Amino acid sequence: MNELPVDSRFGRAAFGEDPGGYHATRPAYPSWVFEVLRERCHLVPGTATFEIGAGTGLATRPLLDQGANPLLAIEPDSRLADYLRRSIPDTALSVTVSAFEDTTLTPAGFDLGVSATAFHWLNEGWALSKIAELLRPRGW
Repeated sequence: MNELPVDSRFGRAAFGEDPGGYHATRPAYPSWVFEVLRERCHLVPGTATFEIGAGTGLATRPLLDQGANPLLAIEPDSRLADYLRRSIPDTALSVTVSAFEDTTLTPAGFDLGVSATAFHWLNEGWALSKIAELLRPRGW
C-alpha cells in the first residue's frame, strides 16, 4: 500500500477532542492478543517495547501488566498523550508526542513493537521498514 486512503492528519487529531469519552466507548482488546504476545513474541518482564499510536492506553495497560519495561508510547495527538500520562502513572512508561514517521529512535533498541489499531494510519511499507530497523535480532 503506497498511499493512505484517508489523510493521516485526520486520524492523528480526530480522537483527542474528548479523550475520556473516547476511552470509555472503546472496547478492550481481547486477552488472547496479549497471550499471543507472551507466547509467540516473548513479552516478559523487561521486554523493551514501543507502541505506535497508543491513544488512551487500551493496549498500553495490558502491555505493562505483561512486563513491557521500558514501554515507549508514541502518540501524535498531545491531548491523548496527556490523558495517557495522567491515567497510567507507571515509571516503566514514557510517552512521546510525535508521529511515528517523525520519531527518532535507537536502531536495534527494542525487543517488541506494537500497534494495536493505529497501523492503518501509516504508510505500510515504510513503517514496516522502520520497525525492522528498530528491533533487535529476534525482535517482534
